[in-house]
Amino acid sequence: MRKPQGATSPPIGAIAALALAAASTGVIVPALKLLVEQTGNGSAAAGVFMAAHVLGGALGAALGARALRITGSARALAAAALGASIAATLLMAALDSLELRVALRFVDGACHLLAITTMVAAATSGDPELRARRAVVMGLAIVLGVACGIFLGGPIASPEAALAVAALLSGAALVVVLVHLPAGVAAAHARSPSRSALAPGLLAFGERFLFGTMTVAVPFLAPQSRVSIVLGIFMTASVVALPFARRYAMTWGPVRLAVRSSAVLAATLALIPAADVFSSTARAAVWAPLSGAAAGALYAAALVLVARSAALEDRLRDMSTVHAGGNAGFAAGSLCAGALTAVMPGALVVAIPSVAILVAAMIGVVLAAPAAMRAAP
Repeated sequence: MRKPQGATSPPIGAIAALALAAASTGVIVPALKLLVEQTGNGSAAAGVFMAAHVLGGALGAALGARALRITGSARALAAAALGASIAATLLMAALDSLELRVALRFVDGACHLLAITTMVAAATSGDPELRARRAVVMGLAIVLGVACGIFLGGPIASPEAALAVAALLSGAALVVVLVHLPAGVAAAHARSPSRSALAPGLLAFGERFLFGTMTVAVPFLAPQSRVSIVLGIFMTASVVALPFARRYAMTWGPVRLAVRSSAVLAATLALIPAADVFSSTARAAVWAPLSGAAAGALYAAALVLVARSAALEDRLRDMSTVHAGGNAGFAAGSLCAGALTAVMPGALVVAIPSVAILVAAMIGVVLAAPAAMRAAP
């Protein structure tokens, strides 16, 4: 018997909604300098503005499971969160006070990531292999959506226009959610003792800590023309590795994949100061895809861990932990690099903290993951 359309394919509506919501975040990035200069501030204020969104997102993601129990429906929760995000974004465009914009950016981050987390959880139903495949596709949609948003925001001349476009993209995501997102009604149940929400969050924290560190440190370690090469290749390799890494996660088990990929990632990080990677375009072009692929495998392991549960509330709780951990990791890595760049010689500012965090995260994952989580799905 022929399977109905969508039985095995990813939910196109959810992918479109995720990509649009993610793009609404990226479109503001090119206008960041103008946005803070408009209020008489500089780069420090830009960092605070971005950190507010990241930290708000961590809070919003952490509230996901509780908010789902209150609303009772994933579609209703995602729609409400997107509506609040649109309102906060439009208020930012109307106000010219940096303090109020930072406060609204925090609210926007909380609502925005709550919506994204809910959409991913609702769209990753099915059998174990299908859930894992869909989780990875959702991760790809988020990354590519942010990248497209940054590209779209490049030609926009004013911060107000960028914020308006961001609200428009979120509005388009809201329409798609209302029309296409599965309702995903929550059902009260006890969380299985064979699950742990901490493990995927630790993986996301370690992977995003590295990217946060590189985002701040690499511009101080390499010429401007080389920065885009390093970060661009790193991110591209990370995205390309996701679907391949998922297959290994299904064969080896996500925890084993996480341990092995973190070992490879730590080895590539040790090469940065040893081989003076950022001093040469050729060296950077060889190093970035290796390190990026290992980081992508780490993130894929986290997504497969999230997808192990058939219960919507469990998936939402785990995905909330992934997003909260990832946001907290990026913020911590950015702050760490900002503090250490002036006092730690060369590329050690990337290698030493990142390896330490990866080792600590892997120890935490092994301790937090029950035996049932270590086996292949």
